[in-house]
Amino acid sequence: MYRVKQRFVSTLAVAALVSLGACSATSNGNMSADWSTVTGQEWQLVNVTEGNSTLSPTPPVTATATFSDDGKVSGNAGCNQYSGGYTQSGSSLGIAQLAMTRKMCIAEEAMQIENALSGAFVLVDSWDVTDGHLVLRDVDGQAVIEFAPGTP
Repeated sequence: MYRVKQRFVSTLAVAALVSLGACSATSNGNMSADWSTVTGQEWQLVNVTEGNSTLSPTPPVTATATFSDDGKVSGNAGCNQYSGGYTQSGSSLGIAQLAMTRKMCIAEEAMQIENALSGAFVLVDSWDVTDGHLVLRDVDGQAVIEFAPGTP
């Protein structure tokens, strides 16, 4: 009986370690999800940092991002659609070669969000998921873009 109980406890301990191995702690102590939890869904922009300012879209202005499994990112930057490529390995993330439509936007806020988002994408060096939000960080670890999961 003792041997069976010991084996059961050992099995539970191994299962717990394997489960924790699927996540990794970020520098700020939050648990970072596997990249597969990021891909295949639309993310809604919460805020973007431009210099010392943080901008947040207010309805009807929205901005989105969708990361595909095949290294492509696309979405709406506030007014225009964009698409491009990304490379991801562990917590590292690089976004490059973004192409964007060039329609004129009437809402000034949409253009401000779009310009800030375009500039921030170039700065992205890493990612993590904090409180369910996708946070894209620069080389210094500062958050430059924050997304919330989109509504299904």
